Amino acid sequence: MSQWDKEDIEEEIDREEKVDSISNYLEKNNRIKKEVSRLKRLFSKIDKNKKSLVFTTIDDVAFMTITMQDLRDKIIREGTKVTYKNGENQYGVKQSPDAQLYLQLSQKQTQAMKILLDCMPKSEKSVNEKDDGFNQFVGDRDD
Repeated sequence: MSQWDKEDIEEEIDREEKVDSISNYLEKNNRIKKEVSRLKRLFSKIDKNKKSLVFTTIDDVAFMTITMQDLRDKIIREGTKVTYKNGENQYGVKQSPDAQLYLQLSQKQTQAMKILLDCMPKSEKSVNEKDDGFNQFVGDRDD
C-alpha cells in the first residue's frame, strides 16, 4: 500500500467521523426538542406570568433528561468503575466520570423539576374524591 493510499484512507476516516459527529448532534438535538415539547405540554397550565421563567428551566430539564439517558446507556455498557494509574506503581479503581456526571445531573434535574412543580397551580380536591379517614386517624394520634 502506497503512502498516498494511507493518506486517502485517513482523510476518509476523518470525513466519516465528522459526519457521525454531526449526525449524533442533530439526533440528540432532535431528542431534546421532543422532550421540550413534551414538558411544555405537561406544564401548560402554569400561570402565564411564570411561563417565560419556566421555559428556561424546561429547556434545562430536557437537556439533562436526554444527556442522562445517553449516560445511562453508556454506564450500562461500561459499568460505574474505571481503573486508574498514578505514577508507576499506583493502580486503583474509582467511580467513572460518566457515573459522577450522571449523579450530578440527577440532583440538578430533581431540583429543576421541583421548581417546575412548584409553579404548577395547586389542584383543588376533587368533589368525587372520598375521605378515607387517614388524615383524621393521623390527627387523632397526635393528641
